[in-house]
Amino acid sequence: MTSQPTTTDGWRGLPGPGWSEREVLAVLHGVLPALLSGQDRGADVLVGHDGRAGSRELAGLAADWLAGRGTSCRLATGPAPTPALGRMVHEDGGLAAAVVMTASHNPPGFFGLKVRDSAGYGVVWPPAAVEAGAAPEPAGVAVRAHRAVDAAAAYARGAVGRALLAGTRRFGGRLVVDAAHGAVGALAPHLPGLAFHRARPLPFFAGATPDPTLRQQAEAVAERVLAGLPDAGRGLVAMVDGDGDRLALFTRRSRFIGSAEQAALLLRAGLPARRLITTAVAPLMVARAVAADRPDVEVTETAVGFKHIVAAWRSDPRPAVGLEPNGALVWPGPDSAGYFERDSLAALGTLLDAFPAVADLDDAVAALRGDHPYRQDIHTVALEPEEVVARVARLLPGWHAAAVEDRWVFGDGGHGRITVRRAATEPRTRLYVEAEPAVGARLPAALRPARN
Repeated sequence: MTSQPTTTDGWRGLPGPGWSEREVLAVLHGVLPALLSGQDRGADVLVGHDGRAGSRELAGLAADWLAGRGTSCRLATGPAPTPALGRMVHEDGGLAAAVVMTASHNPPGFFGLKVRDSAGYGVVWPPAAVEAGAAPEPAGVAVRAHRAVDAAAAYARGAVGRALLAGTRRFGGRLVVDAAHGAVGALAPHLPGLAFHRARPLPFFAGATPDPTLRQQAEAVAERVLAGLPDAGRGLVAMVDGDGDRLALFTRRSRFIGSAEQAALLLRAGLPARRLITTAVAPLMVARAVAADRPDVEVTETAVGFKHIVAAWRSDPRPAVGLEPNGALVWPGPDSAGYFERDSLAALGTLLDAFPAVADLDDAVAALRGDHPYRQDIHTVALEPEEVVARVARLLPGWHAAAVEDRWVFGDGGHGRITVRRAATEPRTRLYVEAEPAVGARLPAALRPARN
């Protein structure tokens, strides 16, 4: 189980003969020596976890294994969002790296880990070899004592938590954060001024989240939240994923507002950015909105995977917005020394500052959609990419198709585009659909696997 350099952040999979505790230790065996080379021998490794079943135990195993190899660890006392752990490493010179036991937004049953370097950023490369034989049997790892750290409380007391509470107090409406039973829910006791829905982290993580949940399913969750408010028209639901690095918004008038629209809205509102760094599957709408409304902003396209967006920014750290269309949005502020990583609550704070009332946000969304009518929907299907491409070609004979690196791109010659690529973290295929509603409505039925 490896993380390819052109794909996602971390190592994830379903438990089984090829992905178990032994392989987790093998990943650490392959990754940590390079991360720790050149670091102060007294620097610690931060080890944290999300709320899924087994994550806490895997974090303890990883910390014990690292300690047995001479690396001191700080072990999180409870679930915490990945951005909280990465930010802690970024800001604490006594930390050399972070290991987070999380399967992020993946469906129930998956487990995995993410690794952060001494600056708090994701590992950009896979280990040369991740072999189970490279690490000891988990049964032989001695249980040890570690320095405890409450990462969730530290994050809530820090800059992100303070800014979010301040924005919430100024906001002309009712904000509710749907934590989807993920790690962000662990912040609820530390952010008493913030309203949470599904705040308790549950071990089987059955919540509907921005990715890879269908937009309609996320909207159904948000509608239930708004229905419980005294004035649903003034309600804003902020939906996050399992480890808190992706964000989607929902209002009664605008409905689902994904990260791509969020980025375009912020830039149109005058965010003092000089670059937009995004991926090859970002919607056409974003590039067109930037070209029309912010010609001073340079658009940089990277391979799919947010770590490539981070790498592009680190090579040229001008003030920039980072965007991945499946929920990831970054704006560290005009200070280029900020922490440039996806963080759902930091992004939410930025949006509250730009749009201090629900009506302001809804008006801006209406104007954007009037200029750029096709929104992007992301579908996940249980078919091989080649089969998906063949079925889309039959469904849309008037569209032209082209193979581009690791994906296939269909276009109608105008605003419509459909991108097809293999998912990196599960045996599925992703479709990024920008098309008129009639086309989007026909796709799910056309892409169901054939019954035996």
